[in-house]
Amino acid sequence: MTRWQQATCALALGLTSLGCGSAEERITFPVEVTAVPMTGPNEKGWSVTPESLFVSMGPVRFFEGRVLISRRAPRFDWYSLIGGTANAHPGHYIAGDALGEVLTTHTVDLLAGPVTLGDANAVTGEYGSLELTLTPPTASTDASGALTGHAVHVRGTARHADGGSVHFDATVDLPKAIEGIRFERTMKKESGRVRIAVDLKTWLGRIDFATVASAGPDGISHFPAESQAQNALTRGVEDTSAYVATWVEGAAQ
Repeated sequence: MTRWQQATCALALGLTSLGCGSAEERITFPVEVTAVPMTGPNEKGWSVTPESLFVSMGPVRFFEGRVLISRRAPRFDWYSLIGGTANAHPGHYIAGDALGEVLTTHTVDLLAGPVTLGDANAVTGEYGSLELTLTPPTASTDASGALTGHAVHVRGTARHADGGSVHFDATVDLPKAIEGIRFERTMKKESGRVRIAVDLKTWLGRIDFATVASAGPDGISHFPAESQAQNALTRGVEDTSAYVATWVEGAAQ
């Protein structure tokens, strides 16, 4: 049995046992996603303007485990020579008990403003973290084909201070869920929602667009599979610091 299967069983048991002396109570709350726009050039000197940015999101799962930041000096990472270090959770992390979940998957237009992923089926308690899955889309979850079969699809223009310009089209698929995203809150029966803000500067901040392929007849450049650009984009998407989860009081507008 996998870690998540064990956690799901624990959550199901917790939900079914409520009313038998347990201090936990059933709750539901919306989970929404939005984007934090990129401002200024990235660390390679490129100013990036996304023209379309779609991502397949869900499920989202909440856990009691907190992300503990390590006090030790970071180890050298050879990947930093070509694409930067993801630092997914640089300390110790154990997910612990599952407390809530949104099982639906949606294609999200990150440039269109906040989008609700669904209502979490959950219990009250001390929350410490969440897990976010960027699931490959299906015909039903991406009827318009915006993702072209991938978990992330971004198109845009990157301009360098030296005058260089690249019109690009890139995709990302992750082999596993993004674990250990910080979300610390005592969840009670109250009105509000969880907002996950995607920091586009973290997603796009490591990319050297000078390493992309030459533009095709349509003027668009793609990211070769082993290029610095593809590795840097993948590392940005899987970096837990790219996702800031907060509680927003009150009902959604």
